[in-house]
Amino acid sequence: MNKFHDPFIMLRKLIFIEARNCKLARFCEILLIVLYSLAHCLQIYYMYQHFNLNLLITCGPIMGTVLLTIVTAVMSVGLEKKIFEALTVLSNISWPLNFLKKDSHTKLTRKCQVIKWCISCSVLLSVITLISTFPCFGSQRDFFLYVEVFEEYFGEWSFIPYYFYFAASPFLCYHFLRVTFVFVYAFLHVQLQYLLIEEFLFETYRTDDLKGWRYLQDIRYQQKIGRSLRLCITHHVALKMFVKKTVDLVMMAMPFFLVLGVLLLISVFTFIINFAVTMSIISKIRILLFAATGVCITMTFCWSGQQLINVTDEIFWVLARAPFYFWNRENSVILLTLLTNCTNNDSVVLAGICLDYKLFLSVVKLAVSYSLVLFKLRKSSLV
Repeated sequence: MNKFHDPFIMLRKLIFIEARNCKLARFCEILLIVLYSLAHCLQIYYMYQHFNLNLLITCGPIMGTVLLTIVTAVMSVGLEKKIFEALTVLSNISWPLNFLKKDSHTKLTRKCQVIKWCISCSVLLSVITLISTFPCFGSQRDFFLYVEVFEEYFGEWSFIPYYFYFAASPFLCYHFLRVTFVFVYAFLHVQLQYLLIEEFLFETYRTDDLKGWRYLQDIRYQQKIGRSLRLCITHHVALKMFVKKTVDLVMMAMPFFLVLGVLLLISVFTFIINFAVTMSIISKIRILLFAATGVCITMTFCWSGQQLINVTDEIFWVLARAPFYFWNRENSVILLTLLTNCTNNDSVVLAGICLDYKLFLSVVKLAVSYSLVLFKLRKSSLV
């Protein structure tokens, strides 16, 4: 078989999936997480001392974002070895695109290009959102609580933690993007491999209409079909095992993404509803970018989960349309075995919550509903 060429190599290089053995880099990562955690605890203490509903609504988006980033950074460091091992297995078992004939190869290559550009736009939006928070683009006092916190607790030395907070934020956000898109990267490859199986089976079926009855009864044809089906079973089982390992890793992160992600969307929508009129232009741009990034990442996750369900379901129907009436008993048994393996769709399900399009709609609906509740609560407190 030809060597596997990664069609999403740009995404792989962008998030630096390859494991790093530098102890100094690992020490800096842990130190950065500890410092940001301490700064976040200091902000929580400040909010406790000066608590009011306006302060909570104003600072909720940034504090929620930082908390989610810290949690994902911890997971990025803790799960780095397991993630690297899983993706190494994927590289070893993957079929290359040129495994198929030219027409099917061209079709899948174009589909990969479209997906790659969509994911790149999502990454670019996240980077633009991060850059928009820098001090050079305007004051952060509108919804960045740490400006007041550093001034109160550090006095004239507040500029040191202030600029360190901004200078180090890209490195911390990198870990957030890394964990986010590494799972998307894995599911994209699984989707691609299932599509390769489908196209390979279609190519196998198409030869039937071009051959006569005598050829269909020839032992060489039956042996060819048997080899193709066995190859598909072997690859399908390997993919199933990889998906199970990947889903186990996703289950470790999914509770945090669900809870903190929903709270973050609620806080962003609440901020927009309450202060959209009184905000400055730069603040409006920043909060809209935060909202767009949150919705985009949520949609990307749910899309990945939905595609995993769809491609595993489509294989079953591809097999069900197989011309088994031309095959001998042995090949029919192999087909039945492969059909049995495809009866259960692969999916990411946690406590009855499935990662699909319905989850995206439910999250947005929940976030908007609670945002309206908080808006009415604040409005009634001002009367």
